[in-house]
Amino acid sequence: MTVAIIDYDVGNLKNVETALKALDIDCTITRDHKSIDDASAIVLPGVGAFADAMNNLEKFDLYATLVKNVKKGKPLLGICLGMQLLFDKSFEDGEWKGLGFIPGQVVRFEDTRETGLKVPHMGWNNLTLHQSEDPIVQGLSSQDYVYFVHSYYAVPDQFDQNVVAYAQYGVRVPAIVRQDNVLGMQFHPEKSAAVGKRLLINWKEFIS
Repeated sequence: MTVAIIDYDVGNLKNVETALKALDIDCTITRDHKSIDDASAIVLPGVGAFADAMNNLEKFDLYATLVKNVKKGKPLLGICLGMQLLFDKSFEDGEWKGLGFIPGQVVRFEDTRETGLKVPHMGWNNLTLHQSEDPIVQGLSSQDYVYFVHSYYAVPDQFDQNVVAYAQYGVRVPAIVRQDNVLGMQFHPEKSAAVGKRLLINWKEFIS
Protein backbone atom coordinates (compact mmCIF):
# COMPACT_ATOMS: atom_id res chain seq x y z
CA MET A 1 0.00 0.00 0.00
CA THR A 2 1.40 3.36 -1.07
CA VAL A 3 -0.17 6.78 -0.59
CA ALA A 4 0.55 9.62 -3.02
CA ILE A 5 0.64 13.04 -1.34
CA ILE A 6 -0.09 15.52 -4.11
CA ASP A 7 2.64 18.13 -4.57
CA TYR A 8 1.14 21.19 -6.24
CA ASP A 9 3.03 23.96 -4.43
CA VAL A 10 0.11 24.55 -2.06
CA GLY A 11 0.22 22.60 1.13
CA ASN A 12 1.60 21.44 4.40
CA LEU A 13 3.22 18.48 2.72
CA LYS A 14 6.02 17.53 5.10
CA ASN A 15 3.81 17.52 8.20
CA VAL A 16 1.31 15.27 6.45
CA GLU A 17 4.08 12.96 5.29
CA THR A 18 5.52 12.78 8.82
CA ALA A 19 2.10 11.98 10.33
CA LEU A 20 1.46 9.18 7.83
CA LYS A 21 4.91 7.67 8.17
CA ALA A 22 4.51 7.65 11.97
CA LEU A 23 1.63 5.23 11.37
CA ASP A 24 3.76 3.05 9.08
CA ILE A 25 1.93 4.25 5.99
CA ASP A 26 4.20 4.13 2.96
CA CYS A 27 3.80 7.51 1.28
CA THR A 28 5.54 9.78 -1.17
CA ILE A 29 5.20 13.47 -2.04
CA THR A 30 4.74 13.57 -5.80
CA ARG A 31 3.21 15.18 -8.84
CA ASP A 32 4.29 12.34 -11.12
CA HIS A 33 1.24 10.95 -12.88
CA LYS A 34 2.41 7.35 -12.94
CA SER A 35 3.21 7.42 -9.21
CA ILE A 36 -0.29 8.76 -8.52
CA ASP A 37 -1.87 6.14 -10.81
CA ASP A 38 0.11 3.36 -9.10
CA ALA A 39 -0.67 4.52 -5.55
CA SER A 40 -3.29 2.77 -3.42
CA ALA A 41 -4.72 6.10 -2.18
CA ILE A 42 -4.24 9.84 -2.58
CA VAL A 43 -3.93 12.71 -0.10
CA LEU A 44 -4.64 16.26 -1.27
CA PRO A 45 -3.36 18.69 1.39
CA GLY A 46 -3.62 22.43 1.05
CA VAL A 47 -3.23 25.82 2.67
CA GLY A 48 -3.79 29.19 1.04
CA ALA A 49 -6.20 30.43 -1.60
CA PHE A 50 -8.72 28.29 -3.51
CA ALA A 51 -8.02 29.91 -6.90
CA ASP A 52 -4.25 29.46 -6.59
CA ALA A 53 -4.73 25.81 -5.64
CA MET A 54 -6.97 25.05 -8.62
CA ASN A 55 -4.65 26.95 -10.97
CA ASN A 56 -1.71 24.88 -9.75
CA LEU A 57 -3.60 21.62 -10.22
CA GLU A 58 -4.23 22.68 -13.80
CA LYS A 59 -0.65 23.92 -14.30
CA PHE A 60 0.81 20.58 -13.26
CA ASP A 61 -1.86 18.68 -15.21
CA LEU A 62 -3.09 17.06 -12.00
CA TYR A 63 -6.79 17.88 -12.34
CA ALA A 64 -7.44 15.16 -14.93
CA THR A 65 -5.26 12.68 -13.03
CA LEU A 66 -7.27 13.18 -9.84
CA VAL A 67 -10.59 12.87 -11.66
CA LYS A 68 -9.46 9.68 -13.41
CA ASN A 69 -8.32 8.03 -10.20
CA VAL A 70 -11.41 8.99 -8.23
CA LYS A 71 -13.66 7.64 -10.98
CA LYS A 72 -11.80 4.34 -10.68
CA GLY A 73 -12.75 4.23 -7.01
CA LYS A 74 -9.36 5.09 -5.52
CA PRO A 75 -9.60 6.60 -2.01
CA LEU A 76 -8.86 10.34 -1.87
CA LEU A 77 -8.43 12.35 1.33
CA GLY A 78 -8.58 16.15 1.12
CA ILE A 79 -7.22 18.11 4.08
CA CYS A 80 -8.10 21.75 4.95
CA LEU A 81 -8.03 23.65 1.62
CA GLY A 82 -7.73 20.23 0.00
CA MET A 83 -11.16 19.40 1.40
CA GLN A 84 -12.68 22.61 0.03
CA LEU A 85 -11.33 21.79 -3.43
CA LEU A 86 -13.49 18.65 -3.43
CA PHE A 87 -16.64 20.76 -3.88
CA ASP A 88 -18.18 22.25 -7.02
CA LYS A 89 -17.09 25.85 -6.48
CA SER A 90 -15.81 28.46 -4.05
CA PHE A 91 -16.67 32.13 -3.55
CA GLU A 92 -13.24 33.03 -2.15
CA ASP A 93 -12.29 36.34 -3.81
CA GLY A 94 -14.56 35.67 -6.77
CA GLU A 95 -16.19 32.49 -8.03
CA TRP A 96 -13.97 29.52 -8.84
CA LYS A 97 -14.64 26.02 -10.08
CA GLY A 98 -13.56 23.15 -7.84
CA LEU A 99 -12.99 19.46 -8.47
CA GLY A 100 -16.70 18.66 -8.25
CA PHE A 101 -16.41 15.40 -6.30
CA ILE A 102 -18.96 16.51 -3.68
CA PRO A 103 -21.98 18.65 -4.63
CA GLY A 104 -21.89 22.02 -2.89
CA GLN A 105 -19.99 25.26 -2.53
CA VAL A 106 -17.49 26.99 -0.28
CA VAL A 107 -18.42 30.33 1.33
CA ARG A 108 -16.90 32.78 3.80
CA PHE A 109 -17.96 32.99 7.42
CA GLU A 110 -20.41 35.86 7.88
CA ASP A 111 -19.47 39.00 9.81
CA THR A 112 -19.40 37.68 13.36
CA ARG A 113 -19.17 40.91 15.37
CA GLU A 114 -22.57 40.26 16.94
CA THR A 115 -21.56 36.80 18.14
CA GLY A 116 -18.00 37.70 19.07
CA LEU A 117 -16.61 34.91 16.89
CA LYS A 118 -13.41 35.73 15.04
CA VAL A 119 -12.55 34.97 11.43
CA PRO A 120 -10.55 32.93 10.66
CA HIS A 121 -11.93 30.05 12.68
CA MET A 122 -8.63 29.13 14.29
CA GLY A 123 -7.80 26.75 17.11
CA TRP A 124 -9.38 23.76 18.78
CA ASN A 125 -13.05 22.93 18.35
CA ASN A 126 -14.98 19.79 19.15
CA LEU A 127 -16.60 17.51 16.62
CA THR A 128 -20.29 16.66 16.60
CA LEU A 129 -20.71 13.22 15.06
CA HIS A 130 -23.46 13.36 12.43
CA GLN A 131 -22.92 9.85 11.07
CA SER A 132 -21.47 8.03 14.07
CA GLU A 133 -21.61 4.69 12.22
CA ASP A 134 -19.08 5.84 9.59
CA PRO A 135 -15.81 3.87 9.97
CA ILE A 136 -13.73 7.06 9.80
CA VAL A 137 -15.02 8.22 13.21
CA GLN A 138 -14.88 4.90 15.02
CA GLY A 139 -13.43 5.38 18.50
CA LEU A 140 -14.35 9.09 18.54
CA SER A 141 -16.99 10.99 20.46
CA SER A 142 -18.49 14.49 20.43
CA GLN A 143 -16.08 15.42 23.23
CA ASP A 144 -13.11 15.09 20.90
CA TYR A 145 -11.34 18.23 19.69
CA VAL A 146 -9.42 18.90 16.47
CA TYR A 147 -7.43 21.87 15.16
CA PHE A 148 -8.93 24.27 12.59
CA VAL A 149 -7.51 27.20 10.60
CA HIS A 150 -9.87 28.57 7.91
CA SER A 151 -11.95 31.58 6.89
CA TYR A 152 -14.19 29.71 4.43
CA TYR A 153 -16.32 26.62 4.98
CA ALA A 154 -18.16 24.10 2.85
CA VAL A 155 -21.93 24.10 2.32
CA PRO A 156 -22.84 20.69 0.86
CA ASP A 157 -26.00 20.44 -1.21
CA GLN A 158 -26.92 17.33 0.80
CA PHE A 159 -25.73 17.96 4.37
CA ASP A 160 -27.20 14.78 5.88
CA GLN A 161 -25.77 12.58 3.16
CA ASN A 162 -22.25 14.01 2.94
CA VAL A 163 -21.39 15.32 6.42
CA VAL A 164 -19.92 12.75 8.80
CA ALA A 165 -19.02 15.25 11.53
CA TYR A 166 -19.31 19.00 12.01
CA ALA A 167 -18.19 21.75 14.37
CA GLN A 168 -20.24 24.66 15.68
CA TYR A 169 -18.87 28.11 14.90
CA GLY A 170 -21.86 30.36 14.46
CA VAL A 171 -23.05 27.83 11.87
CA ARG A 172 -22.63 24.10 11.45
CA VAL A 173 -19.20 23.79 9.87
CA PRO A 174 -18.69 20.51 7.99
CA ALA A 175 -15.54 19.03 9.52
CA ILE A 176 -15.50 15.56 7.93
CA VAL A 177 -17.27 14.94 4.63
CA ARG A 178 -17.60 11.87 2.46
CA GLN A 179 -18.87 10.96 -0.99
CA ASP A 180 -18.16 7.29 -1.61
CA ASN A 181 -14.35 6.95 -1.90
CA VAL A 182 -13.76 10.70 -1.45
CA LEU A 183 -13.18 11.93 2.10
CA GLY A 184 -12.43 15.42 3.36
CA MET A 185 -11.28 16.89 6.68
CA GLN A 186 -11.57 20.66 7.13
CA PHE A 187 -9.26 20.59 10.15
CA HIS A 188 -5.64 19.41 10.25
CA PRO A 189 -5.48 15.80 11.47
CA GLU A 190 -1.68 16.03 11.43
CA LYS A 191 -1.93 18.83 14.05
CA SER A 192 -4.79 17.33 16.08
CA ALA A 193 -2.80 15.18 18.52
CA ALA A 194 -4.34 11.84 19.56
CA VAL A 195 -7.68 12.51 17.84
CA GLY A 196 -5.98 13.26 14.54
CA LYS A 197 -3.89 10.13 14.92
CA ARG A 198 -7.04 8.07 15.53
CA LEU A 199 -8.64 9.48 12.38
CA LEU A 200 -5.59 8.70 10.26
CA ILE A 201 -5.48 5.17 11.69
CA ASN A 202 -9.14 4.75 10.73
CA TRP A 203 -8.35 6.02 7.23
CA LYS A 204 -5.43 3.61 6.98
CA GLU A 205 -7.81 0.74 7.74
CA PHE A 206 -10.24 2.06 5.13
CA ILE A 207 -7.59 2.10 2.38
CA SER A 208 -5.92 -1.20 3.31
